[in-house]
Amino acid sequence: MKRTYHGSCHCKAITFAATFDPSDGTGKCNCRLCWKQRMWKTNKVSSDNFTLSSETGALGGFMGRHQGTHHFCTRCGISIHTHVVRPEAGEDYVMIQVAAFDDLPVEELLAAPLTIVDGYHDKWTNMPAEIRHL
Repeated sequence: MKRTYHGSCHCKAITFAATFDPSDGTGKCNCRLCWKQRMWKTNKVSSDNFTLSSETGALGGFMGRHQGTHHFCTRCGISIHTHVVRPEAGEDYVMIQVAAFDDLPVEELLAAPLTIVDGYHDKWTNMPAEIRHL
């Protein structure tokens, strides 16, 4: 069931609200960025269902190889979300770091399906051979 959840970075300079259903799933990836940050994200959440608020200058970002902008707090360094805009595919969505949520119950998170993809080898529909480090 869709519900609105709230979250923030560590220092609270960035806050957000997202309306989604955790049972739609979560994901991990073995690419260098995801591995180094131990990213665990929601699956695609429509940008229309994501509201972001941040203090001036607090939201940083960089463009990844795969058309997503990875956003983080420039003050405390916490990764918040990845925003993907692909007009040619009609896509505009975010994937939110589950650790950034303040009110998502752990039970709901653990009950959500988890998909792990092989981004390291650009094989997005395959599960990597090794996942214990993720």
